Amino acid sequence: MKISTHPLQFRLVLGSFVAFAILFFATPQTHAQDVSLVVSPPSFDIEAKPGETIQKTIKITNNDNDKELIIKAFPIDFIVTDDLGTPIKVTTTASGRYLASPWFTLEKTEFTIPPKGTEQIVIIVTVPSDALPGGHYAGVFFEPLPARGTKSTVSYTTAQIGSLFGITIPGDIKYEALIKNFSTKTNLSEFGPIEFTATIENQSDAHIRPTTKIIIHDMIGRKLVDLPLDEVNIFPFTSRSLNRTWETVWGLGRYTATLSVTYGPGLVASRTMYFWIMPYRLIASVLVVILVLIAIYILINRHLKHREDHRDDEIENLKRKIVEMENRTH
Repeated sequence: MKISTHPLQFRLVLGSFVAFAILFFATPQTHAQDVSLVVSPPSFDIEAKPGETIQKTIKITNNDNDKELIIKAFPIDFIVTDDLGTPIKVTTTASGRYLASPWFTLEKTEFTIPPKGTEQIVIIVTVPSDALPGGHYAGVFFEPLPARGTKSTVSYTTAQIGSLFGITIPGDIKYEALIKNFSTKTNLSEFGPIEFTATIENQSDAHIRPTTKIIIHDMIGRKLVDLPLDEVNIFPFTSRSLNRTWETVWGLGRYTATLSVTYGPGLVASRTMYFWIMPYRLIASVLVVILVLIAIYILINRHLKHREDHRDDEIENLKRKIVEMENRTH
């Protein structure tokens, strides 16, 4: 049977760990210190069956030359409530059927990393036996703590502090994707290049990573080029915008661009649009030159014809005079 999914008021997002860092860990404090943490890998894409247990390892590197860091580790669920993709940590109640943080057990929740050192942490993911088919998402994040015995007036800012888990439970998963937008900056361009924008919305029960391309044909139906777009994860009930440029300069006429999105188990969504490349100023200049040449030709032709007609008149006059002279002699 199909899984009944109510539209979520949030969006799950993969990527922007800078935003996570600013949102979660850079609260206004008396002093701020820059901390350079690198988390590897930044994401996991896992398929697991209900009741299965999975073990993963995350590496955390302290790139600072002289600061030892005490790190707190914790799993979280998160949502996105605006159109900018700003992630916000939430409780398991708020995150709904896509939550996964209760499945996580961390080998340790606090540890110390020396300067230029790397620490590993083992993550155990235990999938409940009644887990619903589809996608489930959570992140494991790492927060620098003040050194023991110091005042808590120091805040830390860091660039990359989390690793995101996307867990897909197989079963009767509904897959559906919608092309919300496929366009160029303008439908009429004088010259290339031509910039395309495509917005794809995932309405599935799980995240998708579609294979997307733009196929361009000319006005007589000849295929000119395939333009592949970046492959990105799109989480349930979120949209991603992709951009691609056709690096052409010259063109003439109407062109057809078809966006093809292959997602899920071989499903395809597509949309076709039309655009024109018309170097109108160049065409106008050529037409002006042609008109000038035609005008010059007409003027020259008229002049030559006028001279020819004038010579014909002179010959006729000369003939008449010769005839008159002959008549007089007789």
